Formats: sequence, structure tokens, C-alpha cells
Amino acid sequence: YTICRVKGSSMNWLRYLLVCCCFLLPAQVPAQEQTTLRPLSIGLMPYLGTRTLLANYQPIALALERELKQPIQLNTAPDYDTFIKRVVDGEYDVVVLAPHYARLVTRDYGYSPLLVHKAPIRGVLITSRSKPLYSTEELRGQTIAIAERSALLVIVGALTLSDEGIKEGSDYQFVETVSHSSALHNAISGKSRAALISYSTLTLAAPELQKDALIWRELNTIPGQFYVAHNRIPPERQKAIKAALLVFEKTPDGQQFFEKTRHGGYREPTREDGEFLDRLLPETRRQLSKVLPK
Repeated sequence: YTICRVKGSSMNWLRYLLVCCCFLLPAQVPAQEQTTLRPLSIGLMPYLGTRTLLANYQPIALALERELKQPIQLNTAPDYDTFIKRVVDGEYDVVVLAPHYARLVTRDYGYSPLLVHKAPIRGVLITSRSKPLYSTEELRGQTIAIAERSALLVIVGALTLSDEGIKEGSDYQFVETVSHSSALHNAISGKSRAALISYSTLTLAAPELQKDALIWRELNTIPGQFYVAHNRIPPERQKAIKAALLVFEKTPDGQQFFEKTRHGGYREPTREDGEFLDRLLPETRRQLSKVLPK
């Protein structure tokens, strides 16, 4: 059976989800085949609320289990720092994460890139519809809600705002929240003047949040999320995982997944991706200095 596990969380709803998984799994995979391999652990970056995140990626877990004939565990973490530490410590076999984190762990911590979401990550500044922004100057003395300061869209967003004449710390402050959804809520409720989140987060938000949210402007566009595999997974098995993901992309469930999440499908990582992300590695390491090994 498929196990969806959230280390660091004791949500009661998870028990219900586990029961559901038992009924959803295909009957044609023999039980003895399921137990020949240990579960494949997939780590999901906690950019959404836990329930939404696991529900969104459950179709991938079910598809991989069918193709690989191996149990799949979906895992996330209560916050970004804990998640990155677990990735660096090698707690996950496969990880879905932001591109600059992926570049860091493939360069320094024994992972290999598999695939990238085709759709780029669009960093957008959101305000409450009842209190729109009209210029960058209106952000002076204000706060911008974010999910995580080390997130690439925040790193690049801060550089963009700096180029336009306002600097973090002296002119405005970032305020971290537990997820992109929480950052969005902060902006709509007026706790922060704006939120810097990914466009895909807005499309997945509750209808009442979408109704009250207004996109002021797009700040940046960066490569989509990466899928990386830890190098303890043999190369042939990594190829099998990659092939299974590509099969999933072509199925009705896969098409529904990509339509819902707006991730656009899969593509191969490119040299241009690497060159762009390498330029941002020093700032990525600086932002993650408190969680990376010394």
C-alpha cells in the first residue's frame, strides 16, 4: 500500500488518507512484488499546506507504484529549514524541490537531476483587491509576506526591487510565514501590504482567497521545480523512475495533475538552467547557512 507520511506532524486526517490509499491502489500488483523492495521515499517541498500538497501529489505516488512495483512514501516537513536539512542529510530517495535547492544538492550533496517541470515558476506580488498597489514606492515602510527567505523567487524578487530603488531592510521588510498560502492570506487580510508568492500557488488557493486577491505585477520568472534522485539509488533505477514519471505525464491522471497544478509537464534539465542557477548559488548558500553542514 501507499503511505503518505508527514514527519513532524500529527494530523488526524492523515489516518483517513491512509485508509483511502488502501482502496485506491490497483489490485493487479501482487502483494509479494510490493514487498520485494523497500518503500521509495519522495520528499515534497512544503510550499503548500500539508493536506493540499499530499493530495496534489498522490496521483504521482499511485502511478509510480504501479510502474515500479514498489511501495511509495510521500513525505514533507513542517517548514523549509527542516525540509532542506532532511534533503541534505539524505532522508529522501527522490525530491521535488525548487531549482536553486536542486542545484545545490546536485552539486554538493550527492543527488542527480531527473526532470524539470516545463512551466517556469512565476513570482508575483499580490495585494488585497480592496487595497491595490500603484507603484513600487508604496512598498516603502511596509512588509511583504513570503513563505521562505531562501526561496529563489524571493532572492530574485529582492534583486528586482533593489534595481528599482527599494532595498530590503532599509525600505521594506520580508515577513516569513509557514507557506505560500499563508503569505497570500497575510496580504489579503491586511497583515502585510503585499505577498510575494508563485503564480501556481494562487491558482491552487481556496476560491474565497482568489476572489479577494489581486496580482499587482510579475516580478520574475525562474525554471520550474526539479525532480532529483539521491545517488544511493542505482543509475538504472533512476532511469526507471524517470521513465515512470514520463509515462504518468501522458496518462489521463497525469494530464489532470498538470492541468490542476499548472506545472505544464516535464522536460529535461538544460545547461542554461545550470548556468543561471550557478550564479545564484552563493546567495543560496548564504541564506541556508544556518541549516547546511559547517
